[in-house]
Amino acid sequence: MGTYYAPLAGLIPQNFSDPIQCGKYGIIPRKWDVSIFDWAELGSKHKMQFPFTAGDIRLKHCNLEISLAAESVDDARRMLFPLHVMMYAQGVHPFSVQFMSSHSINEYAGINSRKSSYTIDSLPEGLRTGISSATACVEMWEAPYTSGSVSRREGLARALTPSAFMQAVEDVERWTALRGQYPVCSFIERVLTSSPVVPDAGQSLLHIWTGLEALFPKVQSEVSFRLALYLAQMQAPLGDRQEFFQRAKRSYGDRSKVAHGGIIKAKNNQDPWMEAWTILTHTVRAILHRRSIPKEEELIQELLVAADARS
Repeated sequence: MGTYYAPLAGLIPQNFSDPIQCGKYGIIPRKWDVSIFDWAELGSKHKMQFPFTAGDIRLKHCNLEISLAAESVDDARRMLFPLHVMMYAQGVHPFSVQFMSSHSINEYAGINSRKSSYTIDSLPEGLRTGISSATACVEMWEAPYTSGSVSRREGLARALTPSAFMQAVEDVERWTALRGQYPVCSFIERVLTSSPVVPDAGQSLLHIWTGLEALFPKVQSEVSFRLALYLAQMQAPLGDRQEFFQRAKRSYGDRSKVAHGGIIKAKNNQDPWMEAWTILTHTVRAILHRRSIPKEEELIQELLVAADARS
């Protein structure tokens, strides 16, 4: 069992300054800069699958990294994907995984200066002890998938709190079990990680709706009404079905407009992309809460039972 690290761009730590470990996952705030001389050392004497200049650029906007206790880097890649999606379900702003490595940023920062007694004194005290090229071999691999966001989305959290991270880790086990039972969960994962990097907001919204529609493949008629109704009923254990129904119906109208060559615009200061994204992430929360993906017939039965109970 080893530990692998994935630097994240686009998020900042909130309410913690020391690493937090939760099962096989950890979150580590970045403490030190990695100089261009450190990168040159890594590029010449260690194992990197990309140019060290690319590493320098990618790391500039990283304030956090995820650690993963795994048997191999391939195992770590598999573990990272569902955690990424569960963080989105917690309302975290879309972020990007820059690469994966065998050591933490805080370990290889200062690696060039530590190789010589003449330069080590120039380092801050906290960097004077640690790995060097003589004592460790740092390996770095390309990011396992494309992620991130092409624009800032108001209303989503760039600050990652310990509670949001720990909830995401807790949800991973439940989601992984659901993914084994419902193959559509894997498709939703891909939609969540890929749609924020689609440059055109309308096409990205259309992509989000492919994930929502995949939940109910039998719907062929009265599509707008029925999808909105089913999505709203999915939320029954969590919130206001009537409001969710109206939001989903309006968002499907945006989806149809894009699909027919139209251009979507904000209405009443509401971002259409954010509406679709929120509907999808809230649907993931509902699936987690239910521990299942109900079929259309099951949702209709729930509605009828609820109606009978009120009468």
